[in-house]
Amino acid sequence: MFRLLFVVAVVAAFFTSCTIQSRSMKTPNNHVQFVKDDFDFSKQVTGEATSTTIFGIDFARLFSKSLGENIEANTMQIPIIGSLIANKTNMYALYNAMVDNPGYDVVFYPQFETKKTGIPLIFVTTTVKVTARLAKIK
Repeated sequence: MFRLLFVVAVVAAFFTSCTIQSRSMKTPNNHVQFVKDDFDFSKQVTGEATSTTIFGIDFARLFSKSLGENIEANTMQIPIIGSLIANKTNMYALYNAMVDNPGYDVVFYPQFETKKTGIPLIFVTTTVKVTARLAKIK
């Protein structure tokens, strides 16, 4: 009897395994190629930002954020070419650089200088200075 119940349980488990169905559509490969002459470049611009975290929480920006990816109230994103934005303080500094220099379409090769002070994981003050060239598309 026990052997029959075990066989029935194994067969039932086999037939009730997970099923995943997925569908996909091909999307067009949109590619726009620019050359240097397609842009009007700015001089080197800078922006600075400071964040203070206590136990990993930035209380000053807990409910409001001004990040480099959102230049205006609408969620228009500015392309950043040449660098990975490693942390939010870098994004705050990039946002300040873009606000101080309005009217540009693209950020080229931002460079970040970071200075951290405090006791890690308890109280840390991070100061970031970003230097980059901004560009307008002609």
